[in-house]
Order: sequence, then structure tokens, then C-alpha cells
Amino acid sequence: MAVFLSTFLPDSDASSKLQVVDEGLGKLSSEEESSPYKLIGDRDIKAILKPRRPFSHKGTYGHALIIAGDMKTMGAALLCASGCLHAGAGLTTATVPESGLTALNSALPEVMYLDRKHLVKIKSLKKYDAIAVGPGLGKQLEAVCILEELMVLKQAVIADADALNILSKREDLLFHLAKDSIFTPHLKEFDALFGKHKNWWERLQTGRTMAKKLGSVIVLKNQYTFIIDQQGDVLINPTGNPAMAQGGMGDVLTGMIAAYVAQGYSAKAAAILGCYFHGKAGDELAMGHYNITASQLAAQVPVTVKAFQNKSGS
Repeated sequence: MAVFLSTFLPDSDASSKLQVVDEGLGKLSSEEESSPYKLIGDRDIKAILKPRRPFSHKGTYGHALIIAGDMKTMGAALLCASGCLHAGAGLTTATVPESGLTALNSALPEVMYLDRKHLVKIKSLKKYDAIAVGPGLGKQLEAVCILEELMVLKQAVIADADALNILSKREDLLFHLAKDSIFTPHLKEFDALFGKHKNWWERLQTGRTMAKKLGSVIVLKNQYTFIIDQQGDVLINPTGNPAMAQGGMGDVLTGMIAAYVAQGYSAKAAAILGCYFHGKAGDELAMGHYNITASQLAAQVPVTVKAFQNKSGS
């Protein structure tokens, strides 16, 4: 029985109701009769996810840098770093205001600290395998300068929250970030970046166009999150539930995606794994919780991934 795109949209128009969704990522958009809309399945995750190998060490799983937080928004930085830590990055470093250092050391002693002053030393940032920027960062001059420096670095980034807000007003930055960057907007952030839209069908068409134009991945967040890859294919994430509708979830997701990039996954694969296990961890918690906090979800992620591996026989 055919599955139609409108099933995954909170609103729709006639065009979306005619679009068939392929189940699984096996077909490529270039194949005859293949749909650009694809539903992610367990088999796809099993094919992407790599087991942690004997004799590996912290260096094996990459070093992620989290650029986040302001004096009054340290929570976002902590949640993002927690998502990165629990999704398995070998090393996680957070660059936060110095006033937040005590909170960082208390909440996440495994996460290292980088003084914001070092962000102007572009060469020193090349050692990081993944860079996430934006959660709780603010929109002041310092935050704008950070994005300008990252553009010069020519390294792909995971951009969320305030980074997206800044980019929506600075097209010169948006279109000059490195290819294979990952943008993680919710509805309002997406419309701020790319213009107002009447419905989700229109957003998906814009997303497909812009992902190809930017050469990057767009993660459009909703009940069913849409991962739009560099070729304009729309990969529909089936996990997640209303119990997750609380603040901080996006911060955790950004950190998770950064962790997967740091571990050597491609931008597309990292976005798929991050969204899938973020939602699946929420689904497992929702079986015993009416609502879920972002902190609970981050801690659940390694449990969820291990259970998936055991079930799939990896």
C-alpha cells in the first residue's frame, strides 16, 4: 500500500497528497520511478551505524567543539554539550562565557573548556573534527564575529538557534559557509532564513532548492523531522513523540549530530543518526513518562543505541 507525503505533514495541499514516499533509503533519486521522499527505517540505521571496535580509544571517535551559551543562557550550552557527550564523541570541548565555567565543570566534568579568546585563532580550530554553533549563543557582536571567523575557516559546521538567527540577516555568511554544513531550523527559524511560507509543502520545496544551492543538509524539525540532503532528497524521520515537546530538545539534537560528524560520519549520515536516535530515545522514555526533559533524553541516548545494536545483531 502506497504511503503519501501528506501523512507526515501537519498541513498539506493537493500537491503533497500526490507525492509517494519510498520506504527505506535504498532507491536513489536518479533511479527510474524513485521518489525524492524517503521514509527512514531500522534497516537503514543498521546499515549506517558503525559498532565501536576493540582497541579503539578516545581519539578514535573524534573531537567536537561546541560554541554555545551566553551569561543568561548557559543551559542551552550544557544541553548541547551533553547531547554530544552521550552520542559518543571521543572528546567534547565547549567554548562558553567564563562565567559559565563553574556550571560546566559541575554538570559535565567530562567536557573540556576553551576560552572564547581562542576562537579568533583560526588555525587552532582545525584540530576539531566537528564544530556546532548557536545554542544560547546570543545575537550580539561577539556571536556575529564568531560566525565570520568560521566562514574564513572553511570548515563545515552544525548551525542551530542563534547562529541561524544571525545567518537569516547575513546572506553573505549563509552562502559562504563551507559545503556539507548542517542547518537545524524549526519552523520559525526556517521561515526567517528562507522567507515566509503558506504551508509545509512549500517549505519542503524551498528546502530542497536551498539544500542543493548551499551544498548542505537542512534538518527541518517537526513531529516528523525532514532531513533534506545535498541532492534535494527529503528523508523523513519516523521517531519522536509529543512527550518531547519541551525546551532544550533541539540543543541536545545539535550536540548529537556534532558527535556523529566528529566520529567520521558524513553530514547526511550524521543528521540521520542524530534525528533517529534522538526521537527513539524519546519514544522509549515516553513509555513510562508523560513528558520528558532534554536532560533525561540525552542520558537515554547511549542506552537506546545499545539496545538497537543488540536487537539488530550488530
